[in-house]
Amino acid sequence: MNSPVPKFRLLLSCWLIAFSSNGQTPPTAFPDMPTITENSVGKARIGMPLLKLKETYTGCAFSPDYLSKYGFDEYGNKPNATVVSRSGQKLFVFWMNPQTQKVTGLIVLSPSYQTAQGIHVGSTSRQLKAAFPAMQAVPNMMMQDIEMAFLGEVDKPGIEYAFFKQEHIGKFLVADEPVKIVATNAKVSWIQIFPNP
Repeated sequence: MNSPVPKFRLLLSCWLIAFSSNGQTPPTAFPDMPTITENSVGKARIGMPLLKLKETYTGCAFSPDYLSKYGFDEYGNKPNATVVSRSGQKLFVFWMNPQTQKVTGLIVLSPSYQTAQGIHVGSTSRQLKAAFPAMQAVPNMMMQDIEMAFLGEVDKPGIEYAFFKQEHIGKFLVADEPVKIVATNAKVSWIQIFPNP
């Protein structure tokens, strides 16, 4: 005949189960729609008024930034872009048309955002080639450490995938002559979205 389990053992078992399963804080959910399109990142979109953007991202920090960090030509020494962050996690950068106060461009920083093909910050050049076999690349004319991959033409690139301080992703002969991606292990540093010039 089996003896009943002592009460203290039963209480200890219940406490351990409760503590191990419910006592841990679940990971914080990503605070935005995790999608990238040709004119949007999450809920932010090209042409969105600044006030609407700030209202949409209530609870996020808006910090000054410099587009020159991302290979853009700029003049002056004042910040000309803004980083949107949540709980210390950088989500994206945006910049505006100063006359209209509307979003002109977006730079994806968080790997939680992804395109319909599953490409995100941190995806490899091999994954990019597999998703877009016609993808081409050029060095950035403003910064030697940045190379850009894109579909389309140099002056109409659409979404651009930036590779910062990595191996050459293409065999470049002329600076602005697009070539196919040959690297396999380079990783996307950020993704740029802005209208064609």
